Amino acid sequence: MKTVFRLIVALVIILVAAFFIFRTPDTDRAEMIAKYTNDASTFVDDGFGGKIHYRDEGNKDGPAILLVHGSNSLLQTWEPVVALLGDKYRLISLDLYGHGLTGPQAEGDYSADANIAAAVKVLDTVGVERAYWVGNSMGGWLSWRAGLAAPERVSGLVLIDASGAQTDEKIKPYLGARLARSSVGQLLLPEITPKFLVRSSLEENFAQPERLTDELVTRYWELLRFPGNRQASVARGKTAREPEKWAEVGNLKMPVLLLWGEQDKVIPVSHAKAFEAAIAGSKLIIYKDAGHLPMEETPDQVARDIGTWIEGTEAINDQGTELEEAG
Repeated sequence: MKTVFRLIVALVIILVAAFFIFRTPDTDRAEMIAKYTNDASTFVDDGFGGKIHYRDEGNKDGPAILLVHGSNSLLQTWEPVVALLGDKYRLISLDLYGHGLTGPQAEGDYSADANIAAAVKVLDTVGVERAYWVGNSMGGWLSWRAGLAAPERVSGLVLIDASGAQTDEKIKPYLGARLARSSVGQLLLPEITPKFLVRSSLEENFAQPERLTDELVTRYWELLRFPGNRQASVARGKTAREPEKWAEVGNLKMPVLLLWGEQDKVIPVSHAKAFEAAIAGSKLIIYKDAGHLPMEETPDQVARDIGTWIEGTEAINDQGTELEEAG
């Protein structure tokens, strides 16, 4: 009995020592805001005691595009696409609750409804009634959910390696997500988030990990540790994703473009094909040289295809308007 007690005491001591040795504290809020905002960055009160960080960039006279990032990501994931499409389109991006410089939702609500409401709040703030919602991963899930919940705010959907499809193929979460779903991870991750863990998770998301720069890894690592974001990540992992909503995806009436990385290990191409089969008239483009984050790996292709597709969609809409007026 004494031996067992000693072993337990030794284990506790080791765990406590590891906590203090490897603990990665939150980053400084003011420092992060100074470092990761630009001239287009704005904060709007969300009505719950928090502020949503967003950017409104590009051609204000062009069609509006709302850019919605994925889980544990941030609005900077869209910077390459914004740079390529800014001459022609108005590009609005935001940090979702528990991400980037927005930080946690005051009431701990990380549901689809709460995040869609935050996105609509941003659209209202900048005076945009309808936009093309472009979402990656969890952001893709939120985008098609918005297409069902608030179709009057959605001109069209671009779903990039989007989550939410219900298929027979199981998804293998990346390392960080696997840890976040475990009881041990939920206990430790809000306090211990080594940089190598962030790098490893990103490498699993990239088809060509050599494209990862230390600057990019540092940005993800620092903003993940923005005050409250790690706790929010754990809470978000416990939030129901409502898989039953998949049965409604065929009710989407707006144009839909599907963009997918062929080497996506997080949400495989079979899910893209499930979306294509479920949504009448949708168009699927697969990138051979991309993984889960095509907009960061191959932004030229993604920007080109989004631009071409919106041009075609706008032309069809204009023709329909002309016919209505002529009639």
